[in-house]
Amino acid sequence: MNIYTVEMKNQPGEFAHVCEVLGRGNVNIEPAGVTSGDHGTVCFTASDESAAAAALEGAGIDFTEHSALQVSCADRPGEAAKFARKLANANVNVEWLLPMSICQGEILFALSVDNLEGARTALGDQIKG
Repeated sequence: MNIYTVEMKNQPGEFAHVCEVLGRGNVNIEPAGVTSGDHGTVCFTASDESAAAAALEGAGIDFTEHSALQVSCADRPGEAAKFARKLANANVNVEWLLPMSICQGEILFALSVDNLEGARTALGDQIKG
């Protein structure tokens, strides 16, 4: 699985344009974003990764793919701290973290790190898929 990132100007219509391009490509996304000053970054996972890449490339939108793991944890106070500490103790740096779903007491998210195998080892059965 991948997390995709697109850098853009922080102005009306930029996020809409990316979403429209992906929608026309029949790609469902779970997006998040952040802005600072005149710059913004949207990150997302895609229902069809090859279609997402093709749609963005076809529209001339620059993007980056980041290898990611699906991770789950309980939806209660302190659980994020537990998995974050496991990663820190394994000397694994978090690069991207994107919530995908919160349902029935569990959070599923996409996690991009600098050491996928280290994260797999550190998180064990919290890795899904």
